[in-house]
Formats: sequence, C-alpha cells, structure tokens
Amino acid sequence: MAYKISKFSTKEYCIDILKNTFNDPDYNEYSNTLNKEFLLNVVDNVYYFQRITPAMLRPKRLLRISNNLSKQSTSFEQTNKGEIITLQTQPDAIYDRNKDELRFIKLNAIKRFFVGIDNLYREATNDEIKNFLNQDFIQVGKNFSFDLVMGNNRKKIALLKDKYSNCSNDEKSVLKEYIHNYDSHLAFNGNVFEISSNKELTNLLRGLDEDYYTKPIEKQKYVANSSIKFNS
Repeated sequence: MAYKISKFSTKEYCIDILKNTFNDPDYNEYSNTLNKEFLLNVVDNVYYFQRITPAMLRPKRLLRISNNLSKQSTSFEQTNKGEIITLQTQPDAIYDRNKDELRFIKLNAIKRFFVGIDNLYREATNDEIKNFLNQDFIQVGKNFSFDLVMGNNRKKIALLKDKYSNCSNDEKSVLKEYIHNYDSHLAFNGNVFEISSNKELTNLLRGLDEDYYTKPIEKQKYVANSSIKFNS
C-alpha cells in the first residue's frame, strides 16, 4: 500500500531541494566529500528518490576469470572496483511538484533524508480517531468503536484525518459518490457511510485516498498500491 502526503512543501521535514526551483548546474559536480543520502532523478517536475545505504558505497571486489591461450589452465585475478550503486526498479519515494504530493511505500526507506517524517507517519491518537469517526459523512455501527480500530487503519487515519474537512462541498459530494460507486457493499444512504468493522473502515479510507480505479477494457475494479502523475 502506498501512502501520500499532500502540501508536502509546507511540511517541516520537506528538504530544500523540493522547496526551491531545481537548477541542473547546481548539482553537476560530484565530490567524495558529499553526504550521500539518496539518488534523485527529476523528470517533468516529478522527483524520484532512491536511498543510498553505506553498504552500497563499499568498494566491490570482483574475481576476473580469463582464458589464456598460451597456458593450459584458466587464470584468476582479483580486482577492486570503486563505489557502485545499483538502481532499483522502483523508487523509494516520488514527489510531484505540480500536485505538491509525496508518495512512498516504506517509511524506513525515506526517513533518513526526510528527517522528522516518521513523526507524522504514526498511529492516530484516540482523540484523532474519535474526531475522524465523528465527521458528518460517517456513522459508526453499534458493535464498532474507536478503541477497536486496528494499527494499519490508525496510521491511515493519521495521514487522512483532515482530507474530507479540507474539501469544498462539491468535492465532498464527488468523493462520497466515488467511494459508493467502487464499494457498493459499504452501507450508504446518500450522505453517510455506516462503518461496523475494520474491513469497512479500510475500504472507506481507500476511497478517501482515491485509490480505486477501473481498467477500461477489462471493466475490472482495482485498488492502486501507488500512482505516478502522467503528463500527456
């Protein structure tokens, strides 16, 4: 599951390179004295981060095998290589400057270069959960209460607790219709969702984070684990 932080440039753990205009010449020169925390690739105002760990920067020792035609046996030679960093198939974090959003999957992978971000990615307090469940678009079932909310949902609430209240009235209507269209099993009377279990709360939070989508050919509904803005 991917997590999203909106208005990221306003957060205290946002780094300067994201707050200021990116200028390629400022970052052309490489030095061994640099503090190597992450790799950064910028494409069309989208910033892709990959962390660098100390293990990645240790010199590599390789065994070179060569066949010398003048000898009857194969020769072996140890060579020492410099620092080599392997590029991952997926970035550790993606920042979209146009939307001012940061998305990531694993907090541990990014907390070294977004110092303090782990203070946000936490379980919501009981008071925050109560306030979230008391919003006017949620009705809690008789057999469910704030103290039954499980860890993953508590973390998601900490991230999304203010999203609905920050929406305009039109956006709230669109959001509720979107959630209902993708989860018709979630009890909904046109204005309020009834939540009676952690599973129902999970589905509501997925909808609130706009994680649902449909493939146009298959007509099959899916839940997105991550997303990247596409600029045509």
